[in-house]
Amino acid sequence: MRTTLITLSSFGIIVLAAIGCSKSSNDHAGKGGNATLTVQLQHHAIARNLIKGIVYIKYDATDVPANGIYDDSATCTSTDTMQKAVFTNLKNGNYFLYATGTDTSIYKPVKGGGAYTITQQAAQTYTLAVSED
Repeated sequence: MRTTLITLSSFGIIVLAAIGCSKSSNDHAGKGGNATLTVQLQHHAIARNLIKGIVYIKYDATDVPANGIYDDSATCTSTDTMQKAVFTNLKNGNYFLYATGTDTSIYKPVKGGGAYTITQQAAQTYTLAVSED
């Protein structure tokens, strides 16, 4: 009887420890929040010559995804001076962003990536540097 009680107690402690240490799905970056992330493309500290921008986003990541698959993407909209992509309804967490586009001043494609962490459920802007090969 005592052995059974010890075994059950040990099992209960292990289960509680596993539950207490696991993260819920709400603890991970991704959709389901109230943050809006605007990504601005910039090449050599200049943004006005960029066109055809696309920004890809990987949730819960700080580096390029090993499989090359991103969770979402947004086509940039152009203003007179900026290429911007907007991602809405994001939760707090880590994101990896990768962008492609074209710089009309040198007539070459540009690309670049970087990590961004959302810590507040608010609108925020990230300037993503891109460069030619």
